[in-house]
Amino acid sequence: MTNKTLMQTLATALVILVATALAACGNDDAGLSSDDVTEIVQAELANNPDLARPQTTQAAGEPMPAPRKSTPAEFTTHFVNEAIDKYDSEGLDATLAYYNTKQSMDGPWYVFIFDENDNIIAHAPNPALVNGPASNAVSPNGYPAGDATAASADEDGAWFSYTYPNPATGAVETKHSWMVLHDGLLFGSGWYERGPSKSDAPVYTKAFAQQALNLYDAVGLEDTLAYYNTPQSVDGQWYVFIFDQSDNLIAHAANPALVNLPASEVIGPNDYPTGSAVTAIADEDGAWFSYTYPNPATGAVETKHSWMVLHDGLLFGSGWYERGPSKSDAPVYTKAFAQQALNLYDAVGLEDTLAYYNTPQSVDGQWYVFIFDQSDNLIAHAANPALVNLPASEVIGPNDYPTGSAVTAIADEDGAWFSYTYPNPATGAIETKHSWVVRHDGLTFGSGWYEDGPRKSDAPAYTKSVVQQALNLYDALGKDAAIDYYGSEESVDDQWYVFIVDENGYTIAHPNPKYLGRDPSLRIDATGYFYGSDLLGATETGRWVDYVLENPATGDDRQKHTWAVLHDGLIFASGWYE
Repeated sequence: MTNKTLMQTLATALVILVATALAACGNDDAGLSSDDVTEIVQAELANNPDLARPQTTQAAGEPMPAPRKSTPAEFTTHFVNEAIDKYDSEGLDATLAYYNTKQSMDGPWYVFIFDENDNIIAHAPNPALVNGPASNAVSPNGYPAGDATAASADEDGAWFSYTYPNPATGAVETKHSWMVLHDGLLFGSGWYERGPSKSDAPVYTKAFAQQALNLYDAVGLEDTLAYYNTPQSVDGQWYVFIFDQSDNLIAHAANPALVNLPASEVIGPNDYPTGSAVTAIADEDGAWFSYTYPNPATGAVETKHSWMVLHDGLLFGSGWYERGPSKSDAPVYTKAFAQQALNLYDAVGLEDTLAYYNTPQSVDGQWYVFIFDQSDNLIAHAANPALVNLPASEVIGPNDYPTGSAVTAIADEDGAWFSYTYPNPATGAIETKHSWVVRHDGLTFGSGWYEDGPRKSDAPAYTKSVVQQALNLYDALGKDAAIDYYGSEESVDDQWYVFIVDENGYTIAHPNPKYLGRDPSLRIDATGYFYGSDLLGATETGRWVDYVLENPATGDDRQKHTWAVLHDGLIFASGWYE
């Protein structure tokens, strides 16, 4: 009898009972009182409690309607419950006979059953697993899915997610299995979703690391390490690394020689303190950290983006690689090199960052990191340790060019370029350096790349570069600093010096004081030629002005070729003699 039929029958009986009782109370007969009726009804309800509450469950022997497959988690638990009901009603032999047939499968759903000893006794899509241990049921890359599901199950039921072949599609997908221990047996089934693709590397990386956490929660540390220290656990560029509570590396299948080393000894190219950084930055919510590291799939040193999660006092991590900038693309490589310094600072703090960037190992050919503190004192410079602890004003380039003051002045949180001449540690030569400087947390982080730049033998090109450095200095430090520097003898570079003319045509900076404040009308050369109009006609794109003037390097009159540029209302100029 269905619930509906039962309810109708009981309700009818109650109606008749009540009607009879009420009839007996009718007329003037001293029969049953209303209290008597109440007593009778209450007694009947006590004998039939189903009349007193709504019926929400099926009657014994009648199956509940199946949830829709569009709610796969509900459908999965129902699918497992049906198997348990079959076992309870028909016994183990009949249950196994059915769930080892293809007919028992419903698309991607099938029931797997383990016995008391964790042997697989039902698995319709892969009969070869039947009668083998749970450990034989492995996912791609040897992931111990069988052992994990057997360890996760309990009498209340538990979910476990992993990758496994979907019998309906033939593809390896993410499987979410529901397992219930019942009468000593494990009954399970699961639903599939495609999961992240390797083409979406960040999402795939997180999922890859999550599988390691899932395995640990299921089987414990020992079995987790046993798997993640095997070559089979490596999936192309992806592998899991695990640090213990003392920050010792305890799993690293891509490089087993690192296992049991402290994090401080797990280093990247140029001895970059990779291990210390990843253990410092990880937290329970997960964190990304980017650095350069060998890619096991290619053998090349590439940019690695690692996702690390602290779980139960352990660090679980994995990462994906990209080729990153090449040194041949010097500007991009420089930015990446400086960014690694910021990343390290954010991970391990200032003290450990300085400890690294003041070592020779941190120098990568022409690239090194320099750091100024909040007071603009230089606190890291591996290429020239003698400069460390000097104020920026004392960090100078050739001809006492105020390099330190300029780079600290121009740096901001978005980063800025500044070009100047400086010794190249890779060649020992004075070359043009292009530095990328970033203000971060009150500190200035910088690095730069070099190019040979124009030689003095190419006088026109060299002259233009001298003027450009003057413009750079003006833009970084302002008018007063530019005037102070270019009014000094130290700014003179053989025959090259810079002079600055104001909006009214008067000279406001010149290493020879006799030219300061010079009347524009007196710009007449040694031959009597008035070159003032030519000079004051300089544009923002620059122009050449030729005249005869005393060469300070020789003391005699020579033909001078001056490059003049109008910038911010001022004229910046320098020239060469022949």
